[in-house]
Amino acid sequence: MRLSNKQKALLHMVPAALGIDEAQRRIIQRNVGGFWSAADRAVTRRGFQCVMAHYEKRAGGKLDGFSAGYWTGQAAAAGPEDALLWRVCEEARRLGWSSGEADRFMASTHMSSGAFTRVAEADTYWLTRMVQALIEMNNRRRKVTV
Repeated sequence: MRLSNKQKALLHMVPAALGIDEAQRRIIQRNVGGFWSAADRAVTRRGFQCVMAHYEKRAGGKLDGFSAGYWTGQAAAAGPEDALLWRVCEEARRLGWSSGEADRFMASTHMSSGAFTRVAEADTYWLTRMVQALIEMNNRRRKVTV
């Protein structure tokens, strides 16, 4: 997902208004939203909403220009698939896989047996299974190389 210019501006203006410095802002984006910068390919809608909800909580429940609890409600309403998609991409990247290789693995007999041809099409159940499989593959690879 690509953020709009307004969303990118919010990711910079809101923390500045709250007195959060640049280093803290990047740490919050990474730990809460799963992305380093607004231009990062790992940005998801849910990640953006979770970061904004975090800022909203730090601001006492209301950000200027938005109703009280707006971002917390948006983050709660977002589906868990966004976070799982991000995690699948991170684990596949750690294995050195491209997005095409991750898609082929999802479609393989090891995973969905063709029920889904692309990771982005999969539902929560299959994304969770894929995350678990990729974590296990990464753990095995680490044991072999250590």
